[in-house]
Amino acid sequence: MVCAAVRETFEESGVLLAGSDASSVVADVSGEEWRTARAALEGHRLSFAEFLAERGLVLRSDLLGAWARWITPEFEERRYDTWFFVAVLPQGQRTAEVPGEADRVAWMTPAEAVRLADSGEFLMLPPTRTTLRELSPYASPAQALAAAAGRTVSPILARAEIAPTARCR
Repeated sequence: MVCAAVRETFEESGVLLAGSDASSVVADVSGEEWRTARAALEGHRLSFAEFLAERGLVLRSDLLGAWARWITPEFEERRYDTWFFVAVLPQGQRTAEVPGEADRVAWMTPAEAVRLADSGEFLMLPPTRTTLRELSPYASPAQALAAAAGRTVSPILARAEIAPTARCR
């Protein structure tokens, strides 16, 4: 799961939680070579293991923390076992927008994202909204990452319930 989280973070945001050794992080991954590699990873033309090996990099699992795990409800045709992780942007790296899975990209606090979802401006699935609500009290990504170390992550299996006065939140 950690390897997949690091790969997805790189593919979708341009942030690479890897370095030449266990105490370093790649400083700048914004060049054309990195964009090409991201596209190859997203297009499944390159495995993440090959990507790391070709560049002499090691994955830095210590730079992210598991936060939550949600499993798609049983009635869904397509089911997922989704993990949510937190991480801090490594010094020297910049995020980079990539067209792909997201319909839009914006950087904001968890509280602002929840506010926009609650107002109807953003469409957000309950696991994402719940996770962002849990992260909202933390003043910084570093505080959230520190808090992740003490969490026990157990799977949450969402269940649908139809109630005449229920509202989605």
